[in-house]
Amino acid sequence: MVATPRGAERPGALRRLNTPRPVEVRADAGGAPSALRQRGRWLAVDALLDRWRTDDRWWTATPVARAYYELLLEDGRTATVFLDEVHASWWEQKYG
Repeated sequence: MVATPRGAERPGALRRLNTPRPVEVRADAGGAPSALRQRGRWLAVDALLDRWRTDDRWWTATPVARAYYELLLEDGRTATVFLDEVHASWWEQKYG
């Protein structure tokens, strides 16, 4: 968390960093992203740069099961997306 830039510092004036945002994804037959929609435009995935899994909190009522993908898009930018396997939804995670 970091202080919000919207004015005077005050207790509790924090905002989350790198909060995932919902994203539309087209997946191939194997389940890997083949295109994603950014700014209203579909962009093809030129390369899958990396992939990894996070499985946590399986012992609780709110488990985490995610398949992450780092992608090289057709416009040269990279994107990191994940499939939330618990809720069957795609999310984009920005870093930096």
